[in-house]
Amino acid sequence: MPREGLEHRYWISKAAGYYKEQGYEIDFEYAIKGNGMIDILAKKSGKQIAIEIETGKSNILVNLKNAAKAPVDKLVFIATSPAAVSTCQNIIEKAEKVSVPVELLTWLD
Repeated sequence: MPREGLEHRYWISKAAGYYKEQGYEIDFEYAIKGNGMIDILAKKSGKQIAIEIETGKSNILVNLKNAAKAPVDKLVFIATSPAAVSTCQNIIEKAEKVSVPVELLTWLD
């Protein structure tokens, strides 16, 4: 059984399609050392982007900390609702400094 809901799976599919169109190779549910997972790992020309879909129903801070452990050049959070945008913004602003840039996108981007 998949661990995520229908909304989460839908946005994973949409985000993966977008990055594939940009020429990225996509890995789903990429395992991170220390028992974490990234929804999507996009790879292209030696660069790696961790992509997390945030519906507002998960622990965003844990997802941020886990994704920051991955060997990536950038973290992208895609918030799927206004509430998820607000929550992501607050957590990203309050989180301890992460070693890679963090970008927040919305379902409108």
